[in-house]
Amino acid sequence: MPVPGNDAPSTGPHTQNEVEGVENDDQRTGAGERTVFLDEIDEDGVTSRQPMPEATLEDLRIGQMFIDGVRYATLDENDLKPEVLARIRNPPKEPLDLSCPILRTSLDLYINMDNCANDLYDKLCKPLEENFAIKLLSYEQVKARAEELSGIYPMYLDMCINTCIAYTGPYRHRDHCPKCTEPRFQFETTRGGTVKRTARRRFLTIPIGPQLQAIFRSVEGANAMKYRQRCTEKLRADLAANGYNVEALRDFIDGQEYIDAVLSGKITKDHIFLVLSIDGAQLYAHKHSDCWIYIWIVLDLAPDVRYKKKHVFVGGVIPGPNAPQDVTSFVYPGLHHVSSLMNEGLQVWDAEEEKEVTKTPFVAHGEADGPGMSHLNGAVGHKGARGCRLYCDQKGRLKPNATHYYPACLKPLHYDIPGSSHDDIDLFADPDPNAPSLEERYEDALRKLLSSRTQAEYRKTRLETGLVGPSIFSGLPEEHRFSVPGCFPADIMHLVSINLPELLLKLWRGTLTCDKDDDKATWDWAILTGEIWKNHGKSVAATKPYLPSSFDRAPRDPAEKISSGYKAIEFLTYLFSMGPALLEGVLPEKYWQNFCKLVRGIRILHQRVIQTKDLLEAHILLNEFCEEFEELYYQRYATRLHFVRYSIHALIHMARETRRIGPYVILSQWTMERLIGQLVREMRQPSNPYQNLAQRALRRAQVSALKSMST
Repeated sequence: MPVPGNDAPSTGPHTQNEVEGVENDDQRTGAGERTVFLDEIDEDGVTSRQPMPEATLEDLRIGQMFIDGVRYATLDENDLKPEVLARIRNPPKEPLDLSCPILRTSLDLYINMDNCANDLYDKLCKPLEENFAIKLLSYEQVKARAEELSGIYPMYLDMCINTCIAYTGPYRHRDHCPKCTEPRFQFETTRGGTVKRTARRRFLTIPIGPQLQAIFRSVEGANAMKYRQRCTEKLRADLAANGYNVEALRDFIDGQEYIDAVLSGKITKDHIFLVLSIDGAQLYAHKHSDCWIYIWIVLDLAPDVRYKKKHVFVGGVIPGPNAPQDVTSFVYPGLHHVSSLMNEGLQVWDAEEEKEVTKTPFVAHGEADGPGMSHLNGAVGHKGARGCRLYCDQKGRLKPNATHYYPACLKPLHYDIPGSSHDDIDLFADPDPNAPSLEERYEDALRKLLSSRTQAEYRKTRLETGLVGPSIFSGLPEEHRFSVPGCFPADIMHLVSINLPELLLKLWRGTLTCDKDDDKATWDWAILTGEIWKNHGKSVAATKPYLPSSFDRAPRDPAEKISSGYKAIEFLTYLFSMGPALLEGVLPEKYWQNFCKLVRGIRILHQRVIQTKDLLEAHILLNEFCEEFEELYYQRYATRLHFVRYSIHALIHMARETRRIGPYVILSQWTMERLIGQLVREMRQPSNPYQNLAQRALRRAQVSALKSMST
C-alpha cells in the first residue's frame, strides 16, 4: 500500500446592459474573449492560453462576469473613500504614536470595555472629569479616533432586502432584485421638494489590506509574519541538500501542494498566505435568524498565534434572517479587493526592517461547511450524482423513487437504475496513472457546462459533471492561488464533530428514518434504546470529573441533552475520546470493532504532528471502516442507500488530502465557529441584531488592528 499522496486584456467594469442584454451578443464587453483557468502546452512545448467558451445562459454568464471582475480588479475600482485608498497605497511609516495620555487612556478604556454597553463608557468618564478634572474623549470621539488610527474603514454596499443578492459586479446597476423583483431603493421627498433615494438594505465588507498593514506596523507583528518565510527558507535548503523526505506533517508547509509550489518557483517570500472561511449562523435558537460571516486567516503566522482573537480578520457580514441566494455577489467585494492587491501589490511598513515593502496576497484555500462550499466551488452539493465536495470521480447511486444520490461503493442487490448501476468500487485499488488530473477533469467538465445552450442541456450536463457554474475563485490570478477545485479542502470539523456522530447515533438508537419495507427489528446494531441508552448516558456524564480542562467542555448526558443543543466539542469528546471505552460491551462486537477503526483513524488526523507512517495507518483503517460500514449496515439493500452518506465517503479522502495540504486541524472550521460564538455573545441590541452584529465585527477589526500596532 503506497503512502497517500496527491493525485486577455481587461474588460473593465460591467454595465447594466451587459447583464440585462442577454439576447444581444454585441452588447457584451470583450465579446469573443472569456476567462481562462489553466495553461495548456502545445506540441512545441510553448504554453498557450486556452479560453473558456462564452456562456449563453444568463446565470452562467453572470458567473463569468463576476470572475472577470475579480480577475481584472484594481484598487481604483474598490468602493473605498479616496483617503482610505491613499492610505492603502501609502501606509504610515512610523510606529503608532500614543504618547498623548488623554488619547491613550481613552483608547485603553474603549478597548477594555469591549463587551460592555456603549453608554457605560461615558458614565465612567464623567466621574473622572468631575472629581479629577480629567476630560477624556467622548465615546463618539474615541470611536472615530480608533477608526482613524487603525485605518480600518467599512465598506457598506447595497443588497436585496430579502438577502437574495448583493448589488455588486454585474448586478451593480440594477434597480430591482433579479430573484424576487423587490426594488433596491426607497424614495423620500424632503421639505424642499427634492426626492431622496436611499438603499433599503446594506451589508458590511471589511477590506483585508489595512488589516494586514496593521500587523507589520509593530516589530513584534512584522517578525511574527515571517514565520512562513523562515520555514520556506529551511525547506528550500533541505530540498537543495538531499531532497525533502517528509517524515512528519506539522503545518501546511509540509503538504505536498506547498512543496510542489516551492519547487516550481510559484511561492515567494513576498507572498502573504490567506484562507477564506465562510459559514452561516442562527442568531436565535428558536427564531429564524440566518446570518452569514466570512473571515480571513493568515497562514504566514505560526500555528500557535494565527488563530488568536486579534489575528482572525472579519471580511464581511451578510445579514439575515434569510440565507443569501447568490453568495458570490456578497463575497465579491472582498475577493475583488484581494485581487486588486494581487495585481498592484500591497504596500506595508515593515517595522522590524524599518522600510516599506511590497507584499502580495496568496489565497491558498476557501473553507466552508457542506452547504456553504457549494456556493464557493460551484458544485452541486451532497445531493447530486457527483456530490463529493473534493470533486472526485466516484458517481453516486440514485435511491429508487427519490432524487437524492448516495456514494455507496457496493452495488445494491437487484438494482438497475440507468446512470447508477456501475459495478462495485474497490477502495484499495491502485489509482490509474494515466487518468486525467483533478484540474483537467474540472476544466473539461466546466467547458461542457458553459457550452450549454438550453436549460434542458444545462440540467443534463449538470447531472453529468456535478457542476452548477464556475467558481469565483477562478478569477483570482493563477500565480497567486492554488488551483481550483483543489483549493477547497474537506471540512473535518463538521464531518467528525457533527455529521458522523449524528449518523452513527441514529443508527445505534434505531431512530434513523427507514423505508416501510425495511424492518427495524432486523437492525441488530440498534442497541442504544430504553434503559441501555439511559445507563449509557449516565456513564458519559460521569466522566466529567476525570476530564482535564483542556477538553474545553465535558459532554453532558446524551440521553437527556442530545436534542437540546449538544455541542460539536461534546460529540468530539464523547465519541472519539471516550467512545470505544464506553461502548465496549454495549455495541455488538463486530460493530464495536468497526467503530474503533474509525476512532483510531480520526485520532491520527487530529494530531498536532502527524507522522507519515501513522498517516498510512489512518488511510488503511478509514478505508476498512467504510467498506465494513456498507457491509454491516447498508448490506446492499437499495432501501438503505441513505445510510451511506457523504460523511462516510469523505473518510476515504482524508489521509490523502492531509498528505496534500497538511494537517486538517489547521484548516478546520473551529476558528470560524468560535468567532461566530464570540460575536453573537457580544450583541447588545436584539431589536436590530444584524446591524449590531456588523458593528461588533467592525469594532473587532479596529481593536485588533490597534492591538497589533501597539505591541
